[in-house]
Amino acid sequence: MLFTRNVLVVSAALVLGSALGASAADLGGTSLKDAPIMEAMPAASAGWYIRADGGYNWFTTPSVSFSGREVGNASQDGAWSVGGGIGRYFGRGFRGDITVDHIFDSTSESSLYYSPGNLVGNSKFDLSSTVVLANLYYDFNRGGRFIPYIGAGIGYAHNSTSSGTFEQCGCTTEFDGKSTNNFAAAAMAGVSWRIRGGQTTYVSGMKDEPVAVSSGNALYLDFGYRFLYLGKAETASFDADTVTSTEKLKDITAHQLRVGLRYDLN
Repeated sequence: MLFTRNVLVVSAALVLGSALGASAADLGGTSLKDAPIMEAMPAASAGWYIRADGGYNWFTTPSVSFSGREVGNASQDGAWSVGGGIGRYFGRGFRGDITVDHIFDSTSESSLYYSPGNLVGNSKFDLSSTVVLANLYYDFNRGGRFIPYIGAGIGYAHNSTSSGTFEQCGCTTEFDGKSTNNFAAAAMAGVSWRIRGGQTTYVSGMKDEPVAVSSGNALYLDFGYRFLYLGKAETASFDADTVTSTEKLKDITAHQLRVGLRYDLN
């Protein structure tokens, strides 16, 4: 009797299993063995952007050397600048770009003294700079319409002096300009205003790192301040004070107010 009961239970289980398998087949189902393997969704690519900027630069008073000695007083006029660049959004509110800016001619004037009351002469020339920077920013309120940010950058500055004049004892000497390449650095802060296009969203990337993806080719208006270190500039050698001399401006820095447009490419 026990044997018969076991046989009936096993038989019922086999029949039920076959019926379920047939029903799954009729519904277009597949067995676990033949089920497709779901692959991991690839991480979304980060968005790229281009930018264009313009601004005005106020220079701080640079240190001046003449004939190798620290001398005199200098003043540096303000100047306009234009630039542009290309950048990319990263995860966690970070983005970075490469920028190139040109600062137009600003007039430098110096009254050169060896000692108080001992005037050597007065010089005048123009200074211009081309600055290439690699920048990294952090955006607050990411994804919002108003996005404050901070940032920093490093790169190099190509500083060029124009031909100029040196006045000494009623005599005027003309000298040529010269170009120098220097280390450059920047610190910046500002706010971006999303004026058109889709909102920037953040999706999961590799290792759960959020990746920024901008939809709708958004356009941003950017207002920013940048402190810029440009290194040094110098003139060509010229005869003054009975010796061959060179005037050098050292530790050139500028305060910049900038306005720009940033356009998301994807």
